[in-house]
Amino acid sequence: MTLPQTFPLTGMSCGSCVGKVTKRLQEHPDIAEAEVTLQPPQMRIQTRAALSEADINEWLKPLGKYRVPVTEQASSPDDLPKKDAQTYRPLIILLAYLLLVITAASIMHGGFELSMAMRLFMGGFFVAFSFFKMLDLRGFSDAYRSYDLVAKAVPAYGFVYPFIELGLGLGYIADWQPFWINLTTIVVMGVSLIGVLKAVMSKQAIRCACLGTVFNLPMSTVTIVEDGLMIGMAIVALVLPH
Repeated sequence: MTLPQTFPLTGMSCGSCVGKVTKRLQEHPDIAEAEVTLQPPQMRIQTRAALSEADINEWLKPLGKYRVPVTEQASSPDDLPKKDAQTYRPLIILLAYLLLVITAASIMHGGFELSMAMRLFMGGFFVAFSFFKMLDLRGFSDAYRSYDLVAKAVPAYGFVYPFIELGLGLGYIADWQPFWINLTTIVVMGVSLIGVLKAVMSKQAIRCACLGTVFNLPMSTVTIVEDGLMIGMAIVALVLPH
């Protein structure tokens, strides 16, 4: 007796992809039948034993880009570190570096200027955070999709989001189109904040993807403050004289 299972697929672009994935699935010892389609990009398999998303992804790994999206990245409390200063050390160090950059720029500028300080802080924040996310785009996308509203609905958004952050960061540093950069920040971070709030209020042990998969950070009120701070600074920047 076999069990019918259906999984969505990412990385599919042509008939050749269908052929490669189908052939690979048919070689699995627990898969009796496999049907792969391009529209929609998914697989329908008959299995001798239930297979998880992780099982399928491990089997497809030799093919490279083909993957079953992992829709839920919730972890048990034991999988995540404690919510203390040591855990958030990477964020603390990053904050210290940004403050040092602002201090150096203020000295060179001849004095502290709030609008410039906020612009440099936000630019450095976005560039640094996008860098860590891009070290493992796929891993970040999977983790981000576990709590972000847009990424859940449109999985590709998880791959695009780090580039949005990079663009915003460079825009702030270059002081380019400040009105639109700040407005975009409010919208993007606002949507992100809604997902974070829902995740924190659910009291589930969820991994925060703010620094990608390089650091194992738990979702907490620190993430809320982080997103809220960026939104608040963007609002202030909109009303300050430029």
